[in-house]
Amino acid sequence: MAQPTVRVRIGFTQNTFTLDDLVRGVLDSAELGGATPLTDVTSDVQSVSISRGRSRDLDTFKTGTCSVRLLNNARKYENTNTSSPFSPGIEPLIAIHVDATTDGGSTYKDLFVGFVTDINLSYPDRNNSFADFIGADAFMKLSNTSLINASFSSTDSGTLVGNVLDNANIKFGADRSIETGISTMQSLSGLSENTLSVLQNIERSENGLLFMSKDGKITFKSRHTTFPSTPAATFSDDGSDVPYIRVDYINDDNEIHNIISLQRISGSTQTVQDTASQGKYLIRTLSRTGLYNNSDSEVLDAANFLLGKFKDALIRFDNLLVDLTEATTGNQNTVLDREVGDVVKVELTPPGSGSPAQITSNEIIDSISYNITPNIFTCAYKLSNADVQAFMRLDNALFGVLDTDKLGY
Repeated sequence: MAQPTVRVRIGFTQNTFTLDDLVRGVLDSAELGGATPLTDVTSDVQSVSISRGRSRDLDTFKTGTCSVRLLNNARKYENTNTSSPFSPGIEPLIAIHVDATTDGGSTYKDLFVGFVTDINLSYPDRNNSFADFIGADAFMKLSNTSLINASFSSTDSGTLVGNVLDNANIKFGADRSIETGISTMQSLSGLSENTLSVLQNIERSENGLLFMSKDGKITFKSRHTTFPSTPAATFSDDGSDVPYIRVDYINDDNEIHNIISLQRISGSTQTVQDTASQGKYLIRTLSRTGLYNNSDSEVLDAANFLLGKFKDALIRFDNLLVDLTEATTGNQNTVLDREVGDVVKVELTPPGSGSPAQITSNEIIDSISYNITPNIFTCAYKLSNADVQAFMRLDNALFGVLDTDKLGY
């Protein structure tokens, strides 16, 4: 079995007509309008690394990154080389797309869509040159813009996300997948803040998810749709499902919080605590201020929900590593189809005797990382426990267990 075949395409801008540009503004020598075409550079690819997601459940999602090393012995990726077919279009903020195929190129699955931030040339010896294209997803663009004295009417959290993206100073575009939020946000006026910070505060106020998807869409999920009824995939070490080569089983205190203190803008502080947890794990406080919620009662509900999630130590799987080099095509597709926020089941059969003989847990994918070379294709997941994060829902086999799942809001 062969590993998936990676494809890298870059949107060099040398052929795009640009008014008042001495190079790209010459009639009959540049293409008019439209999206910049993507050039396939796969034949020069030496390695690809991708990282997308967050470090743990309470964190916001980071800007996704991608690093592609290309062979540059022909000096094709040197912008000052006037003989390069891509010069002078080798520059920051050109598009970069990475995807992979398991069927010889009939279909491709997105792994990363973003923009080049750096092009670094290296010359390890007199006979070789490499070009490293460093990319970031569109969170990078949002982090470099700000709202200026913006005002928004009271609405649900998802609609507010869309309104922020449509602001005249942002104009993010149509690449988005925004769900209707459960929480109502208050009216906001005179808002002059970093755009990404505002969007992530909406995420915190909703207790939802906000991230850039692998196909380049800004994605917002409400807290009610974050957890599906069944896991999207199962990873096991007994040959029954998708095999993995490593997993950690962790019992630590990193996410214990037994005092939750939340406050919305112009609201009263809502504080809840669990004395039993404090007696066992000492006092550990989680505080959030400046939330956009419309009522103190909902903030109190959120505080109780977070206390239920984090008052006890969590035993969880983490750092799951899958090798796609020798995986079946079906298992390769299962891994390539995964997205941050997916729920997966992990099964571990420890050596030796004991009960239970197999440890099983539902986990949320917090981050996805790929390491790809001509002979290596691995995928690593950071995970957090889905069972303890979920809220109870009636008629749901996964999250409808009395005395196990937390009451939602």
